[in-house]
Amino acid sequence: MSSHDRDALCLAYQSLVGILNWLAHTTRPDLAPIVSLLAKHQSNPSLGHMEAARYATQYLAHMKTLGIYFTSQKRSQLAPFLQFPIGPSQVIPMSDANWGPQDASQACYQMELSLFASRSMSAYVIDLLGPLHWMSKRQSVTAGSSAEAKIYATNECVKFLLELSQLMDFLQVRDIFMPGTTTIYNDNKACVQWSKNTTSKGLHHIQMRENCIRENIASSFITIQYVDGRVSLADLFTKEMKDIAHFVELRDLFMQPRPLT
Repeated sequence: MSSHDRDALCLAYQSLVGILNWLAHTTRPDLAPIVSLLAKHQSNPSLGHMEAARYATQYLAHMKTLGIYFTSQKRSQLAPFLQFPIGPSQVIPMSDANWGPQDASQACYQMELSLFASRSMSAYVIDLLGPLHWMSKRQSVTAGSSAEAKIYATNECVKFLLELSQLMDFLQVRDIFMPGTTTIYNDNKACVQWSKNTTSKGLHHIQMRENCIRENIASSFITIQYVDGRVSLADLFTKEMKDIAHFVELRDLFMQPRPLT
């Protein structure tokens, strides 16, 4: 490929990923994981990366009527987990992370493993009668275990909750939406135990900055509870969706079709 063709490919790819990124951060949370993966190749995309980006636009074209949906009514068998055990008008955060590369790819023995290739994806979603905020991004360090990856993701969730609490204080609505202790739901029991100081020696190497989780638990700002991964909305942002039915079920809790005008 000539230098001119590569520059044209790079510009077209960056433009397409930029469009998808705007949608993923505003009205289409189901695009967040793929956009996070595509974005890391913007400086040197290949034809395969462009094909993947176009595939995402094809999915978007077929599902263009979907939009964010806010409700306090039960919509499916997963909906009760959104409103349990606290009221429907309160903030409900869920955090999750995969362990290892998002695409589950394995390097052949002839190939050199790319640096950072095994970093996990962190994700969290904040629900308030519907999806209020969500995040899906590759972690800044390589996690040594699934529990460590979940701890890093939970830490990201806690940092956003601190920002959200300050905003609600400013708007004088914190007593309505974040009264008392906020529960973060996580599907890793080792992470939950770690937050309660009952972890094994195998997790002692966790970076000190992640201890902010325990500090905020000690101050009664948050608490961590276990929830089965199959019913965690954050699962939408971290896993390969080989189970299409499960992907659609989670996606439809965020969004619903809207009639075209």
